[in-house]
Order: sequence, then structure tokens, then C-alpha cells
Amino acid sequence: MSKKAKSQASSARAATGAFGGFGAAPSAAAFGTSSSQLSYVTEPPDLSSISDPNVVVYFRNLSKKDSTTKAKALEDLQAYISSLQEPVEEGVLEAWIKMYPRTSIDNAKAVRQNAHTLQGSIAASAGKRIAKYMPKPVGAWLCGLYDSDRSVVEATQNSLRQVFNTNEKIQNIRKAYQQPILEYCRNAIDKETAQTLSDERTVSPDDAEAKYSRVISACISLLGSLLANLPPEDLSKHQSDYEALLADGKLWAFSSHGDTSIRRSTHRFLKTCLAKQPAVKTNLAVISKSYLSIALNSDQTSSAYDYIEALVSLSSVYPTVWTTEYNSKTSVERRLRQFLKKGSQSAPREYWDRLVDLLKAIPDEVLPSTGADAAELLGFLHGGIVKKDESRLSLESAFRAYLEITTLVSKRLSDQDQEKLQQELVLPIVSQYMDPSPEISTWTVPANSVALVAQATTIGLMPAILEAQWTQYTQKLIENLKNLKSEQSSGYEASQSSLLQHARRFAALLREMSDLKIPDSLQAVLAESCECIVKRALSVIRNRNGKPYGAAGTVAELLHHVPSLIASDPGTREELGRFIRDDLPRLILSPSSIKLVDILYSVADISGFEEAWTSTLQTALSADESSAKARALDAILTSARLPSSFNLAASNTDLQAYVKSNIQDALVGSLEWDTFNHMLQSPAQILSPTSLDEILSSLTQSLSITEYAPSALQGFRHIVKQNPTLLKDFISKPSGSDLLSRLLLASESPIDEIAQEASTVNASIQTILSAGTGSKDSIIPVIRRGLYEASQTSVSVETLVDLARQINKPGATWEWDSLKDVLATVAEWEGALNPFLATAPRSSLAITNPLSGAVYLAKMDGSQSAERKIPRDADGYSPAFRIAQYMVKMLSALDSSASESIPLATMRSFLVSITTTIQLATDNLGLAGANNLWNVYTPEVEADAMNFLSDAQTYLVQELGREKVYWEFAAVDDSMVIWAIGLFLTQMHDSSVRAYYRARTSSALVSTMIEHLGWHNGHNTKISEVLKQLRKDGKGNGIFPLLGYMTTFKESLAATKSCERMCNELVAELTGLNIESKPGEALQQLILLNNLLYEQEGIAQSIAKQRIIFFVKHIVSWLQDTDVPLPIRAELCRALSSILPLMGDIYGDHWAEILNSFASTWSAFGDLSDEPGKDTPIPFVHASLKLYAQFRALSQAEDPNDDLVEAWQASEKEVANGLVNLLKHSQHFPDEFHQPLKIVNEVLARQIAKVPLKHLEATEELFPLLYVESQPVQQTAFDILHKQIPEAQEQISIDAALDKSSARLPEELLSLILEAPTVAALAEANFERSVPLPLRGYLLSWLLVFDHLEHASFKVKNDYIEHIKEGDYLKGLLDFAFDFLGHAHNKPIDVSKFDITEYTPDVEPPRRDVQWLLTHLYFTALKYVPSLTKAWWISCKSRPIVVTLEPWTEKYISPPVIASALQSVTAWADAQKDEDSDSPFSVKVSPRAREITASYTIDDQTMTMLIRLPPAFPLASTHIEGLNRVAVNEAKWQSWMRTSLGAITLFNGSLIDALTTFKRNVDGAMKGQSECAICYSVVGSDRKLPDKRCSTCKNLFHGGCLFKWFRTSGSSSCPLCRNPFNYG
Repeated sequence: MSKKAKSQASSARAATGAFGGFGAAPSAAAFGTSSSQLSYVTEPPDLSSISDPNVVVYFRNLSKKDSTTKAKALEDLQAYISSLQEPVEEGVLEAWIKMYPRTSIDNAKAVRQNAHTLQGSIAASAGKRIAKYMPKPVGAWLCGLYDSDRSVVEATQNSLRQVFNTNEKIQNIRKAYQQPILEYCRNAIDKETAQTLSDERTVSPDDAEAKYSRVISACISLLGSLLANLPPEDLSKHQSDYEALLADGKLWAFSSHGDTSIRRSTHRFLKTCLAKQPAVKTNLAVISKSYLSIALNSDQTSSAYDYIEALVSLSSVYPTVWTTEYNSKTSVERRLRQFLKKGSQSAPREYWDRLVDLLKAIPDEVLPSTGADAAELLGFLHGGIVKKDESRLSLESAFRAYLEITTLVSKRLSDQDQEKLQQELVLPIVSQYMDPSPEISTWTVPANSVALVAQATTIGLMPAILEAQWTQYTQKLIENLKNLKSEQSSGYEASQSSLLQHARRFAALLREMSDLKIPDSLQAVLAESCECIVKRALSVIRNRNGKPYGAAGTVAELLHHVPSLIASDPGTREELGRFIRDDLPRLILSPSSIKLVDILYSVADISGFEEAWTSTLQTALSADESSAKARALDAILTSARLPSSFNLAASNTDLQAYVKSNIQDALVGSLEWDTFNHMLQSPAQILSPTSLDEILSSLTQSLSITEYAPSALQGFRHIVKQNPTLLKDFISKPSGSDLLSRLLLASESPIDEIAQEASTVNASIQTILSAGTGSKDSIIPVIRRGLYEASQTSVSVETLVDLARQINKPGATWEWDSLKDVLATVAEWEGALNPFLATAPRSSLAITNPLSGAVYLAKMDGSQSAERKIPRDADGYSPAFRIAQYMVKMLSALDSSASESIPLATMRSFLVSITTTIQLATDNLGLAGANNLWNVYTPEVEADAMNFLSDAQTYLVQELGREKVYWEFAAVDDSMVIWAIGLFLTQMHDSSVRAYYRARTSSALVSTMIEHLGWHNGHNTKISEVLKQLRKDGKGNGIFPLLGYMTTFKESLAATKSCERMCNELVAELTGLNIESKPGEALQQLILLNNLLYEQEGIAQSIAKQRIIFFVKHIVSWLQDTDVPLPIRAELCRALSSILPLMGDIYGDHWAEILNSFASTWSAFGDLSDEPGKDTPIPFVHASLKLYAQFRALSQAEDPNDDLVEAWQASEKEVANGLVNLLKHSQHFPDEFHQPLKIVNEVLARQIAKVPLKHLEATEELFPLLYVESQPVQQTAFDILHKQIPEAQEQISIDAALDKSSARLPEELLSLILEAPTVAALAEANFERSVPLPLRGYLLSWLLVFDHLEHASFKVKNDYIEHIKEGDYLKGLLDFAFDFLGHAHNKPIDVSKFDITEYTPDVEPPRRDVQWLLTHLYFTALKYVPSLTKAWWISCKSRPIVVTLEPWTEKYISPPVIASALQSVTAWADAQKDEDSDSPFSVKVSPRAREITASYTIDDQTMTMLIRLPPAFPLASTHIEGLNRVAVNEAKWQSWMRTSLGAITLFNGSLIDALTTFKRNVDGAMKGQSECAICYSVVGSDRKLPDKRCSTCKNLFHGGCLFKWFRTSGSSSCPLCRNPFNYG
């Protein structure tokens, strides 16, 4: 039969099976409806009642054969059900119930998973309505719980929980729908086949079988779950169904099915039936046939364990299945042997234990009764054990089962048969173990299975057999002793190792046998054997001077394993004593040294041992240095046989010196720690207490030495692991007190290996200490030293905090008695702060600190040299800063009860010290070096300081909240209001730095209280009274308390008139003050006035305008006088900024005078220096710029003062020069860690940005500012230059045209791009906060270069390009760009989110900002210098860049470059058309096709050229094609194409140049061309020019026209002159 016919036949069978055939009864099957829910041939569901057409489509897709389509349809249905606001409609429910069973068994995992999920969702949506449909899907739904794929099982479990959310409810499903479940499973088992479940036309046989196996396995498992979970009373309701099921031979036939999952399910089902169903008893014949007659000889791979479990259960309950119920042609004994021969068939090792249980459960008559039968059965069993595919891991279990089965079988045999059987099938196990041989290698047991071999010696008659055999074993070992090869022989090592292994096996078996009950006769044989071996081995050792270490090892093994056998013979013991006294010391340096030491320690109880040990040690110590000496001493000190009571080593001074030397060598790395580690493990005392202390001290000191730290930590790790009590004792001693601090320091090492190891060791030591009472006493001194003795070896604050927390037990609350030990004392903390409170603050801090100008008044009361003596840790932190960090972390972690346990006065002192440190840290953070609270200024230290400020402020708010009760009730003794006011009243009224910081601290602390705790207006009267007292006390003295008080209680004071009166008084006093005689008083009054003006909102309105006028006219002269100190002028500007807007309508010269003073002062300034102890111009510049901004606002008001406007316009140019001068002189000071200077630079930048361009001259001096270390200055310089370049280029273009000279880029600008940065140089750069300024300056310089190119004329632009080419500047930019952008590493970044046609600074994070700028620069390079860019790419030597750049350019860069190029062509073409609308030349641009079509029309004929841009333009070459040639020959036409292409390729990629070249060529060719006198056209029908000239009249004619004339006229004369036409 052909393949086609077979296929048709198979299809016919499938159809017949599905539809019942033509002769079938007129049932539904005859009309195409399947009798099974699972069959692939089934009637589709009725979808007519579904209202949503989309759902209809989903169901139809679900009927498709493609699994992907089905899975997508199920997902769509799931989404539909999830979106429903109401219960699912009936039509959907009916359709799904019909399709669910078949869908749930699909071959695709995703389909099955989605089907079960959807079933749960639909059931949940339907609610109680699902109950009437449940009989149909319940079987398939529960079968999902037994799917072979775990994800499907989980999906089924989740779907069931959606509807039945408890185990009881799921159990009720089995109970309620037991009948439908049984029917579903029976139908699947009895009726379904692989052919009915799958269409063989579209499903492969393997997939069909997989589906069938999955269905049958799940059904059998489900049936088992019913039996296992339902109570007997429920099962009895359907007992007849279960009986019919158990009688079904097809069910039990699955026990030997080819699929593993089916077999497992069947075996487990049988076990369940045996426990739950008595009906099994009536079906034993059927079960016996399937399980014994067939399954015993079937393949049970991967199901063998379940199979044997089932057999054991079956045989235990119904042993008759092996006898009376068994019916087969093949005997059950043979089937059993066949089963044993197959081995475990990939079962776990427990299989062999169950096999023994099976043999015990089998009736005796089935087991062999003769020696031959027993030998045959055991032979088959042995063959199964040693099969090649058996796991070696189960070998011991297998042989143990073998021995037990042998014992079981032997009991039924005669003694003669037993002896023969055991000699042949048991003795080989012992023989192979004792002396392995290839001939009997199948009897090899695992090397560590000596107990198994010993078990074999006790079986039946084996002791008697061994008595005769043991002599041979002994002689074999002695023979090996005799035949040991000499040291010079090539096989020396191999022979020694072989003997050692032989002796080890021999001794181990002797030990195991001695522990068993063996006959005395055999015991005597074993003792005699040991005596012979020991004497012979000692003789070999003596005679050959210890070289055969295998012989020494033999004695050592016997002494170790069976000392009692050797001790039982006095002669042997005497021989050993003589050997260790007379021979062993002289042989200790021989190759047998290790084994000799083992012998020595094994007979430690023999007389003469101490003398022998001492003699042996002295021999080893006195020997010259060699590996033999080291090996011998190592063995003496670290032997595993050392007795626990041994103490001779600790008292031997020579040995102690050797050990210390050995450990020192290990510390420097020349030796390993093995010897020390073994000594630690030894139960004996090897090291004396003195030696131990010296060793541990040396290790401790080495922790601070980087090169020795790893070795020292390794030594400590060995101690912690092997003998931790040594460290516990050592730390409690004075010599060990430094260990913890040095370990903590090492845990912070920058070397990760050291840090990690030190942390591990420290944690282990802390665990050891916590187990005793000495932990606290050891840790507190470490914390104290870490806080008050900062040094390069100090540990971090975080480590100290962790250490302190270890003192308190986990979960326990701190008590003050223990807490005070780990907190800093008030006196110590204040002492650490004192040096910083004696150092004058920088005057530039007037811009940022809350007391503003008060900083000018603070005078030093000590030498600054004090600061330099402050100790610091490795990060530059002073003790004061370390204490503050530590205290904040410790106090923040305390709970309420612990905080309340701290005395109130102490807690408030802590709060003051924390606030003081906050002020110092704020100054030092805003201005690096302001007080050097820390003196290392890096981004990491800055981040640490900012974290401290945040944590400290958070803690202050937290703690003040806890003390709110003291704030709300002012009458109590501990009132915080009284305390807060007292902070100001108790301050010193002087000008010391301490008084300044005390005022700032008090102001900050009390302001925090008011902000977070609120304020009661009832205290305002008291506040006003205190203000009067402070003002009175401050007259003639320091005003710091008054300033701090006014700043703190500004809102309370605003409710009184005190401040208004004070403000008017200050203005009046200043108006009459002589600045020359009282500059100090003037400064104080100005500072107080500004405090009022800036802190009391609207207070300036209370000053009479006339008083303001007099005040302003009086102090303007102070601004013009350069002798007036800068602080006074700065405070004047601040005051005027608040007061001048109030007199904006007052005319006068004061406007011009102030502006002129700015212009002159700013122009005269040099560097904006800021040196300690000197007045810096920075505050004045800031204040004057703010005042200048106020002037600008007043001049631009709706109705400005005419005098002000006139003065503004008159001074604008001079003021602009002054601003530029400030900008130029700000470049010498970086502002990254100088907040006041950065603020000034930002204000300056804003003001310059508003200056008209015409007032900014000599801007070439601004080029160097692109590299200053100030982003505002850098950006301002760039903005000015960026604005000026376009206007400057116009003039340069004119000058270049007139002078006919080559234009050059500014040398100042080119010097900035001379050295390109590299990615390697930026490896340490921090991009977290900002772009590195040198890199930013370099890239901004390139933007200015391209600004020159963008706005230059054609000639100047080409000159610039040549200039760039000469200096090879572009290469550096592009090399860096594509290294930074990832091309050099084959990982170019995605720039799709950047607008690469332009660049806006500071929009993206720093690193992204650089990427954007580099991409924009690459875009501009392709736009303005494409030829140079392409030349660089072609010559690039980096393969990754070359490979990745073109596709990356094509994707991200070329589209805007092409769009820009085409746009420029369009603009140029439009301009050409506007100039000459009748021009025959026209250009058409097609942006989508990236094409330009140039056409030239002559006499209604058009010559056309096409320019096609590649996707990677301009990196890829442009293509030019001549579409239509007219009037010229092919050679000239191609020449024109090449010329146009050359204009693009060679002349910087200009498309307009190519079009211009083409037009010029055509114009030149057409110039002077006359018309043909016949057709009156320039171009003839042959698309050629007139080329036939009459020699007489000189007129030109087309050749075609002339030929036509001759033909029609019948004459060859000229059409014009009628003379004969001569072609010559």
C-alpha cells in the first residue's frame, strides 16, 4: 500500500472511531458529535447567543489548530472576563463549558495553563450559576492538579482557589461530583487512545502519545485522590463503580506502559487501593497477571521505586498473588530473577531496602530451596547491582541488600550448600576489599564501606571460611612489605602508597571485625596475624633506615585501629618499646618521620616514652635546616595522635623558640599557617602562655601593616575557628587591648580582601566576647580612643556606633548607667569644639550665614596655629566632627525611655553641642577651609557631611518634640522657654569668635523649637523686655546676642513697636555718623539695621521718606570712598537695596553717583581673593550686584525716574566693562567648594546676560574663561561669545573678500581644543553632581568653532575648514566622542531621546548631558565639515568604532543631517527661482526618497540629473545618476556627472555645489549655440546640437534635418545659400 493510501486509511479509521461509521446506530456520533469530551473530533459550540462579536471571534480562534492562536484567544477571553462589570452571560458560559475539557489537555503548556486560569475566572464570574454546569468540566479541572508541568498545576490551584477558597470546599467538590469524576476518568481510560485525542494528520506521533500519557496519568492520579481523600461512607455510595474499575484489566495493564508517568500513577493507585478498597481482593488474578506476569519483566525505568513499593504492599497484604493467584506460562520464579537482573532501573538508593522487604514478603515456596537455585538467583541479583548504568552512589546500599538477601536465602540451604554458596558469592567481597584484583572487580564495594565488608564476614559459615583464608591475607601483606622498592627506584612512591592503602584496609577491617561478635578461634587468628605483621614491619624499618615509610605506616595503622590486638601479645609490646627507645630518634629525619611520630604517640603509655620523645625532638631541632627537619618537627607538634594529657612541648624552651620563628615566617608569607592551625586543633598543650601572648601581640601589630595584614588575619581566622578561647583570654590582658581597634581599622581598609576578612574576624570575636562578661569592658576603651584620639589609624564612626550597640543586648532598652559609658561627656565634647570656636570665620560667609554681616565683627581670641595641631583621621575628620557624628547616630537610635533616662541638663548640653557642630559644618561645607572641621574636600566627604547635617537636624526635631511639655508650660522649673531666652541672656557681650558662634547656635536651636513646637503669643511681652535689656547690654560691647535674639524672635518682635523704633533710631544715628572717626560703630549699626530690614517684613515702610532721603544722601559718599572698608560698603549696598525702592520717585544725583561708583569699583577690582583674616571683596560684589539688579528693575518700571533712566543709560557701557572685568577676575578661584563665590558668579552671570551686546567689547579675552573652574563663569563667557560670533563673522567675510586673504579661526579658541580629553583620563571624574569643567570647556569651545562655520561666507567657511584640517583638531574630538559614547566597546548608546539638532545645557543629568553634547557636536561636524569627518572615519584604526559608527549614524544622526541638507537645497532653489523665474534650470527635492532632481530644459527637451543620498549620508557616498541626456555626447555627460559628484566628495559635501556645477556645465555648453536654420531649434529630434556647417554661408544644421531637406528637395544644396553643401 502506498503512503498516500495508508494515510487515507488512517484517516478513515480515525473518522470511523470518531463518528461510529456508516453502520452505527443513529446516534449523535453519526452526525459528527463525539461521544467523548476529550476527542479532537467534536461539534463546535453554539456561539449564536453570545452578544459580543469579539468574543465570538475569540471562541473561533480557540477552535484553530495552531497553539499560539489558541493561547492568544484564551488571553483575550481572560481579558474580556476580567473587564466585565456584571456576571458572565449564559452563552459564553455554555460555549466555554463545551470547549474547556478538550482545551485543558492541549499539547502546548501555555494553552493548558491559560485554559485552567480562564476556567477559574469564568466560574468566579458566573457565581452559583456554575453549579449546574460543573459535572462536565469538573473532571478536567481537577485533572489539571496532576499535570506533568508545574506551572499548569499552579494555574489550576489558583483557579480553584478563586472559586473554592478553602481546602474543605475543594474536598466537597470531590464528594459532590464523585460520579461525574469517576465517569470522566473511566471514559478516558477505557475509550481514549492517542488516535482519538489527537489528529494524526496534524499532530506528530510523539506529541499524540505525550498527550495521551498526560491524560491517562492525570485520570489515574485523580482516581487515587478520590480514594485517598473521601471517607468510606462516601466511597460506598459508588462502590459498584469502583469494583468495576478495579476489575478492569486495561487499568492494571498500565503498570507496564511505556510512559513513566502512567506507570507511576498506576503503582501509586494500587497502593491506595490496597489501603482503601477491599474490592482488590476479588481482582487479585487480574492484578497478579499485570504486575507479576508482565510488569516484572517490563521496563520500569524511573518508576521502579514506585513499582517495588506497590509490590511490597501487595505481597504483604495478599501474598497469594505469587502462588495461587498467579497464572502464566512463565514461572513466577523466573519472572523474579528477570526483575532482579534489571537492577534498580534509575531508582533511588532506597530501592534496595525495599527490595529486601519484597523478598521477605514473598512466600517461602517462591524462594530457592537448593544451592543451584540460590546461586542462580543471587547471580542475577549481583548482575543487576553491577550493571553499567547503576549509580555508584547506591552501590553500598545495593551490596547491603545483597548480603541481607543472601542471609535470607541461605537459611533454607544445607550447610554444604551454604559453604559453597558463600565461598563463591560472599567471600569475593572480602577478598576484593583486602587485595583488589581486576579478575573479581565486579565485587568491589565503595572504599569507605568497611562495615559492609565486616558484615559479610559474619554471614552463616563465613567465620569458619575466614579462619582458613586469613593466613593468605596476612602473607600477602607481609609479601608486599618485603617487596617494597628502594628509594632510588622509579616505583618507590607507588609501592609505598600501595602498601599504605593495603595496610589501612587491613587494619580497618580488623577494627570492624573486632567490634562484632566473632568466634574466639577467629579472634586468635587475627591477633597472631597482627603480631607477625608488626614484627616484620619493624624489622624492615630498622634494616632500611626508615626509608620505606610504607612499613612505618603499616605499624601506625595497626596501632591506631586495633591497639588491643597488639597489646594482647607481650612480645610485640616489648618489641615496640625497644624500637621507640633505640631506633626511632635516629630515624626521625628519614622519609618515615610522620609515620614514626604516629607510632611514638600511639604507645604513649609505654615505659620510656618521655625519654624517647625528648630524644626524638632534640634530634630534629639540632639538625640542619631542611625539608626533612621541617616535616619531622611539624609531625611532632601537630600529629593527630597527640594524647590530650601531653604537656612536654610547652615546657621545652627550644621548641617554643622554634614555634615562634615558624609563625613569624608565616606572618611574612614565607610559610603557610598549616602547622599553627594543627597546633590549635591539638588537644594537647603545645604553646606556653608566654609564647602564646607574644604570638598574638605580633599578629595584632601586623594588622596595621598593609603587606602583613592578610597573613595576620589568616592567623586570627585559624584561632577563631580552632581555639577561640585563646582570643578571649588575650583581649582581657593589657597586651591584647589594642586588638579590637586594629581589627576595626582593618575592616575599613580600601583593599576589599582585607576589609572583608577583618570584618569576619571581628564579628567572630564579638560573638565570642558576647558569650562572657568581658565584652563591655573590652569595647568601651576602644570607643573612647576612637572618639578622642583621631589618627590615621582611627576606625570610622559607623564602626564605633556598631561597636557601641553590641554592648546592649538585642531588644533591650538602654539604661543611663550603661548608656553614659558609650556617650561622649559634655566636657570632652566642648573641649573638642573649643579650637574651632577660637578661629575667626571667613568674611565671605556673610552671604550665606543667618547672622549675615555679623561675621565681620568676630575677632580671633587665639592663634590659628591651634587648628593645625588638631588630630585627624584618615578622612581628615577632627575629633569634634567625629564625636558629633557618633553622638547623632547613637542618640537617634534611642527609644523614648532611653532618651528620657538621660538627665535633662545633659541632654540640653548635647543639643547645644550638636547645633554648634551644625553651624561649623554648614560653614565648612559652603566654603572649603572655613574652619577645617574636616580638611579633606572631596565629593565623598561632602556627601558624608550633608548626611550628617540631615541626620542631626532630624534628631534635633525629634528630641525637641519629646520635650514639648517643657515648651508649652512656661511656669515649670525646667521650662524650655526660660532656657531658650537664657541662652541669649547668658552670652558674652564681646566680639570674640566664641560669642559669634554662641549667638548663631542659640539662634538656630531656638528657631528650630519655634518652627516645630509653635509659639504662644502670651510670651511676646517678655520677648520685648528682653530685647531692651540685650540692646542696653550690647551698647559699646558685642552685639552678637542681640543679633541672634532679633533673628530668632523676629515674628514675636514684629507684633511690637520695639523694632520699628529701633530701626528709625539706627537710620537717624547713621545719618549723623562720621565714617572716618567711627567706622566700627558704623559697621555695627549697619549690621543691626540690615537685620531689621531683612528679618522684619515691611519695616522700612515705617521710616519717614525725608529721613530716608537724608540717610541716602549722607551715605552715598561712603560708597564712592575707596578708603571705606569693604564690609561697610557691602552692608551699605544691602541697606540701599531695601531702602531705595521707597524713594524711586525722588530725583537727584544719587542715582548717577551710585552707578558710577559701581562702574569704577568693579573696573578697579583685581582678583576676588578670599584669604583667612582679611576682608574679601566677595560680599561687597554680591551686595552691589543685588543693588544693581534693583536699579535695573526700577529703570524698567512702568513710570521710571527720569534721573535714574538718564544715569542708567549714561553709565551702561562703563558698568558693562566693570561686569566683564569682574567676570575675568573670577577665573582664578574654583567655586565648587566655595558657595559664596558661586552665588556671586551666578548673580554676575545673570546681570551680564541682560547687558546689550553692543556694550560688550574685546570679547576675545573671554576665551580663556571657558576653562575656568566655575560653571556660571564658564557658561556666561560662552553665552557672550555665542552671541557675538554671528555678527563678527559678517565683518570677517567682508574683510576677507576685500583683502583677498585667507580667514583664520581665533588662535585663542584653537588653543582650547588643542588637547582633547580621553575617557581614561576621566575614569576618576565624578559625574554625579556636574560635568567636569575642563571637559565642559573643551566641548563648549567646539560649539564656538562650529558657530564660526555656521555663520561664515562660502570662502571664509572653506578657509576655516582648511585651518581645522591643518591642525588635525577634529580627530581628537571624534576619538573621544565615540569612546565616551560606547562605540569603542561595541556598545553605542541610544540617543533617540535627544534632539541632536540643538543643545540645551543642564537639562539632562551630567553624564547624559555630555552624551547629548557630543552627539550634537557630531551632528554639526557632519553638517559643516562632512569631508573631514568622513576622512577621519575611513582612517580610523579602531575596528569597533568603524563597525558600529555607520549603522548608528544611519539610525540617529543621518536623518536630521539629510533633512537639513535637503532643506538648504530647497531654500537655495527657491532663491534661484525668485531671482530668475524664466530660468530653464529647476530643482525638485523628494525628502522621503532622499533624492534631488535637477532639470535643465532646452527646446522642450529636458536634461536631468538625479542626486540620491544614502541612508548613512554623509559617511556613505552619494550617488549621482544622469537620467536624461540632451545635446551632449555620452563622454561629456559622464564627465559632468563625475564633476558634480566631486563637488560633494572633495569639496566638503555641499549638495548646492554639485547642483551649481551641473548648471554651470550646461550653461557653458549652451552658450553661443545657434538654432538650426531648418527646424529653428537648438536641439534636434535626435537630441543633438546643430553640427553640420555650410562652408559657404557658415550656418549650422542638424544632421537629421539636413538629410530630410536633401531627400524632400531632391537637391544637395544648402537650404539658405543654395550652394552645393560640402560636408568637408
